[in-house]
Amino acid sequence: MPTEAKHFQMPAGPAGPAGPAGPAGGLRVPVNMPDDTDPAAVSSVVEAIEKALVVLMHAGQGQVIVRADHLAEIATGLLEPSTELLEDRVHRMRTLRQVFAEGDWLTAEQLNVLQAAAPKSKSQPASDWKRRGRIYGVSHGGREYFARYQFDAMYEPLPVIREVLKAFGEVADPWVLAAWFHYPNAWIVGADGTPVAPKEALDRHDAVLHAAQRRRTSYVA
Repeated sequence: MPTEAKHFQMPAGPAGPAGPAGPAGGLRVPVNMPDDTDPAAVSSVVEAIEKALVVLMHAGQGQVIVRADHLAEIATGLLEPSTELLEDRVHRMRTLRQVFAEGDWLTAEQLNVLQAAAPKSKSQPASDWKRRGRIYGVSHGGREYFARYQFDAMYEPLPVIREVLKAFGEVADPWVLAAWFHYPNAWIVGADGTPVAPKEALDRHDAVLHAAQRRRTSYVA
């Protein structure tokens, strides 16, 4: 099924061959959106595109222009993303969906309610715990979630989580952490010798920490 053409208002420029001028004098350009795009998300996507265009069009020099050229090449079909890159992104998205679907997750608001003495701010104590490296969170569907296995019976962070996060060091994408905790790890084995997921062995401090120090930077177990 063909995609439906959506329109957004570019931030600058008079009317030209690409389309008529918009209400603010900007150039209107049709953009094809995927059929399964959530209509409620279109305005946010448009706003993000407009902001990116403002930055790119007003940049004087340097890497911003280089990246703009690269984006233009892709947009005009002169440069195709590599097959390896596309496959990696597909595998990543499949893994992320599986990790989230099979996990048990809490929002900051839920953690707030579960505290013996709940802070007034609904983002606390999760925000503070995350800032101090005691827990990690992932973004999904526009919200931040925290894996339940990071907490004890009183919904306080388990000490071993801080140590694992420290062993990982700076992580640009927290889904790397989520995937690592979720999938069976060959460095952690059960009584029958089969690999055990770190999240299922958090009471085995030394084994989990040992595995964290020998991790592989991959989304797929």
